[in-house]
Amino acid sequence: MAIEVKEALRLPRVVLLPAHHPPHKPRQPLSEAEHRLAMASAAVARLSGFEVSDMEVRHEGPSYSLTTVREFSRAEPGVDWVFVMGADSFAEISTWHRYEELLAACDIVLLPRHGTPLAPSPPAGLRIEKEEPHCYSWTGESYRLPEGRRLYCPSLPALDISSRSIREKVRNGKCIRGLVPPEVGKYIAEHGLYLGAREEGRP
Repeated sequence: MAIEVKEALRLPRVVLLPAHHPPHKPRQPLSEAEHRLAMASAAVARLSGFEVSDMEVRHEGPSYSLTTVREFSRAEPGVDWVFVMGADSFAEISTWHRYEELLAACDIVLLPRHGTPLAPSPPAGLRIEKEEPHCYSWTGESYRLPEGRRLYCPSLPALDISSRSIREKVRNGKCIRGLVPPEVGKYIAEHGLYLGAREEGRP
């Protein structure tokens, strides 16, 4: 999906950010942070224009998107960063840390999710205004956020693949070829990830 976004929006660069501990997913099964970082790095190692940052992994405590966006902006003030997130997460963004400030800090790109409506579903109290047909080089819709930033909804395929289903396939001894890059599949096998029930309880 990262490749689809980069090509659709003609982004010169995409930075993947594995989270150390997402505060809005306190009970979700997660691999250890170092494994997520290593798998993300393996996935894009041979892809031009992609990189992986360990900024959130290095942080102690919960990972807040607003803090990350501001740190990137301070490090590279000349870059107009765009934050990419799933449409399902946007529907729950009011539960995020200081979400109004995040929506004012950068433009947002929504990724379609299987089973989620194509039109954005903002939480109660958040007003977005659909823009007139645009002349951008990509197809889709765009909206204005309260502080003037834009919400982009490019027309991309909604892949019916989730990290949870991949973990369950590995745990049940099923093949995940085609669901993850070969390098990631190799890493999972070499490190014996997701094989035991104890994996579900990891932070």
